[in-house]
Amino acid sequence: MVRLGRVHMSKKVLIVDDSMVSRMMIKEIIMSQHPSWECIQAASAEKAIDACHHSQFDYITLDLSMPGRNGLDAAPEMIENQNNAKIALLTANIQSAIKEKADQLGLVFITKPINVDEVLDFVDS
Repeated sequence: MVRLGRVHMSKKVLIVDDSMVSRMMIKEIIMSQHPSWECIQAASAEKAIDACHHSQFDYITLDLSMPGRNGLDAAPEMIENQNNAKIALLTANIQSAIKEKADQLGLVFITKPINVDEVLDFVDS
């Protein structure tokens, strides 16, 4: 689909997940619709926080369950360093307490397994 009169600026995405397969899937989904975007990957919360200290991102996908710090524990520190990043928490854990904490932090909640439509809705909204 061609959108006339709208300039598509290049965006920067941080994909945080301890699973290389998950990171690659998310990157493939995003790049299929936005080939000019830059996708940076981090395999842990610590690496993600470090990336947030060095770059500004437009979008961040953040896995909940990772070795070391989980996504919800890392999110406040990441938010602190990001001016306008939109952050999604990706998890198979659909407990209401997890959803509530994500809401309190202003995170978009995306359930796993990774779904093409949900990821594209997140980056296109």
